[in-house]
Amino acid sequence: MVVAIALIALPAIALGSAARSATNSQSYPDSTGEDPAAPDITSVGVTNDDAGNITFQINISNRPTFTPDMLLDIFLDSDKNAATGSSQLFGADYIIELQPGAVGLFQWNGSDFVGASSQSSLIFSYAAGGATIKVNALELNRTKGFNFATAIVSGLVVDPATGNVDFTNSHDDIAPDTGHGTFAYQVIAKLTLTVGAFTTSPTPAKAGKPFSAGLAVTESDTNAGVDSGTITCAARIAGKAVPVKARRIVNGVAVCVWSIPKTARGKTIRGSIALSVQGTQTSRTFAARIS
Repeated sequence: MVVAIALIALPAIALGSAARSATNSQSYPDSTGEDPAAPDITSVGVTNDDAGNITFQINISNRPTFTPDMLLDIFLDSDKNAATGSSQLFGADYIIELQPGAVGLFQWNGSDFVGASSQSSLIFSYAAGGATIKVNALELNRTKGFNFATAIVSGLVVDPATGNVDFTNSHDDIAPDTGHGTFAYQVIAKLTLTVGAFTTSPTPAKAGKPFSAGLAVTESDTNAGVDSGTITCAARIAGKAVPVKARRIVNGVAVCVWSIPKTARGKTIRGSIALSVQGTQTSRTFAARIS
């Protein structure tokens, strides 16, 4: 159960700003001293690496330890589309919730936030300066950028018999401040392409029949097969270019298809297939005797 959903409803208005550095690290300042009795968020730092591991550093000036009466939430609109998530929380699709000794990832299912089926990358730590929470973009629906806000509360009382939470004497801080919308972050990772398999068909190539080359490729940013990209197909027989009949991507496999002339029996078809995704390219060459 997400305890703090009832705590706040963040208005979906102007986005917060942040400074970007070459290492894709952003710092989001927050006003301080709003409620002297509440934990005070001074800033939030967000970074990511080339594998899509996102790190949130929530800096809290006046809580050297995370006490049993505290709770921290990160509200994430993972697709930057307010229409696809919770209407009460600026379109948040996910909530990361830190409770004493535990952290959980919750996903919007259209009516409620429920435990996300995948959250193996989610880890946390807490030091005198605040909380550090890490999660991979894959578990936030492969997000390439998101809007977010954070909230921390203290003074919670949990009924040991029912598990119900009493907010009567609670104090909270929200970043950005209420009325200032959300922060925005873009995930930037160096894309790599990994070839899982390369095949040609049929074997051997046959005169007068189609001949294809297939390249199964996985993208590092999604850890899944490619679903789009630019395919370059090239083939020659006896130095003469063979026109491409078709090119397509099917189930993570880039495919080139040529028609081998009936007169090519006994010759060799030589060529290559290349796939380019967001400026990153991988390719393979082939040579096949034609029967």
